[in-house]
Amino acid sequence: MQLFPVPARRQDRCLALAGMLRAAMEVQEMAHRGRTDSHLLVLCIQSILSLQAPDSISALGGLLGLHRPLRQMCPFLHRGPGHAGEAEIFRYTLALGRLGKRLLQTPPSLDRLHRGVEQARRQIDHFGDMLHPSVLAGLAETYAEGIGTLRPRIIVTGDSRFLTRDEDTARIRTLLLSGVRAAVLWRQSGGTFPQTLLERRALCEASRDLLGHLPGHAG
Repeated sequence: MQLFPVPARRQDRCLALAGMLRAAMEVQEMAHRGRTDSHLLVLCIQSILSLQAPDSISALGGLLGLHRPLRQMCPFLHRGPGHAGEAEIFRYTLALGRLGKRLLQTPPSLDRLHRGVEQARRQIDHFGDMLHPSVLAGLAETYAEGIGTLRPRIIVTGDSRFLTRDEDTARIRTLLLSGVRAAVLWRQSGGTFPQTLLERRALCEASRDLLGHLPGHAG
């Protein structure tokens, strides 16, 4: 194992970490308030489907959809979670990172993921809508059968009203699947938790640089 992070892939690791944070934030929003940003959910689904994307930005659905997690990255890296809500996001993100590693080590789960992606593409072609209930249900089943069997299992906490309805559960699992997708990208670009601590200052700088490419960003 390489001890020090490879600078050439740092931006990829920063983007992938933002993708993991985005999924964690949206899962929290869905579990506690029963809502999620439909545009971000579409981007998350696009990231699940983009297994052959040419670069990390394309694989995560574009830079604009990562605005909020990129803004949160420096506080998380430097001070850690500041309150219970942030601690929950932190917990989800850590678990996603570990699941990304487990997935890459488990060929049957990878095969199930690929079958689920192909099924989702066919459903989207048929229904013409990424947010069709059948598409979300299929992606949720892919998560349950391909990722849910791995450890650590992610225990989502929140309002029981939003943790028991099928349509809400499907959205949460779809978001988690997108988080695992980002975690795989993170692992493939050299991401590990010890290395993240070693390069946290550089990752913070990378996140600020990426934010500077967004229109209207003032720093």
